[in-house]
Amino acid sequence: MEKYVNIMLDKGFKTVFVVKQVAIDFINAVLEGERQVKDLTYIDKEIQPEVIEQRTVIFDFLCEDVDGAKFIVEMQNCPQRYFFNRGFYYLCRTVSRQGETGDDWKYDLRPVYGIYLLNFSLPESTHWRTDVIMANEATGKAFGEVKLKQIYLSFDRFNLSKEECKSPLESSMYILKNMNIFDMSPFKEENEAFKRLLNVANLAALTPRERAIYDENLKNYRDWRATLEYAAEEAEEKGMKRGLEKGLEKGLEKGLEKGQRLIAINLKKQGIDIGIIAQCTGLSVEEIDKL
Repeated sequence: MEKYVNIMLDKGFKTVFVVKQVAIDFINAVLEGERQVKDLTYIDKEIQPEVIEQRTVIFDFLCEDVDGAKFIVEMQNCPQRYFFNRGFYYLCRTVSRQGETGDDWKYDLRPVYGIYLLNFSLPESTHWRTDVIMANEATGKAFGEVKLKQIYLSFDRFNLSKEECKSPLESSMYILKNMNIFDMSPFKEENEAFKRLLNVANLAALTPRERAIYDENLKNYRDWRATLEYAAEEAEEKGMKRGLEKGLEKGLEKGLEKGQRLIAINLKKQGIDIGIIAQCTGLSVEEIDKL
């Protein structure tokens, strides 16, 4: 029987990171040697559009430290065709939100960090951690003071054992990825941050209402995974495997579109919410309605 929450679930993720000190511990582990956060304030995670035609941006968590630096922390389960662009757009909107009216503002921008936990692999990277910054193309070094940074942490590519984890971030990633299958509590006695993390993630600490929401999330997540696996097997039988193995090129453009439609059809049959299907497949709600 599970003892700790599954971080891949919306309720599991928010149960962990809604606790300010746990969020501080994790951000400091991610930015070790670069930035040390002493305190955080959770701020409105919804950014309204500047003009009617723009989209409203809603984050999992948006917080600010005492120096004004902003941190977006998100959990993403479904691979999306334009996920990198989406993350970049979110960060740019957070930067532009710092603008002030009047002639006295001197573009005093505070850093914005996007920390994205992924339950899949980025095709652009072969490592479990990928940092993206503005850099001088000739030298590869950061161009000026870092004002915008994307950090992608892939659970799919993180394969370190407990014994191989040396840094606070490696240990945190190990706990977050595996804690829902823990019998024991690794690292809990070694570090106060890990003790805090595992304490808030304990299923026994949830209220009856919180547990009911979590259990519903878990059911939907398992149904979604089972449906995706079935759709992938069916697509493979129909020749999708050949297109996928060639990489995101000629065959994938057509094959992936067919595969995404097939996945959407199967998810609809399972009664999954159309909004979730759209997020997982990259198809529009209108396209899904017509399937």
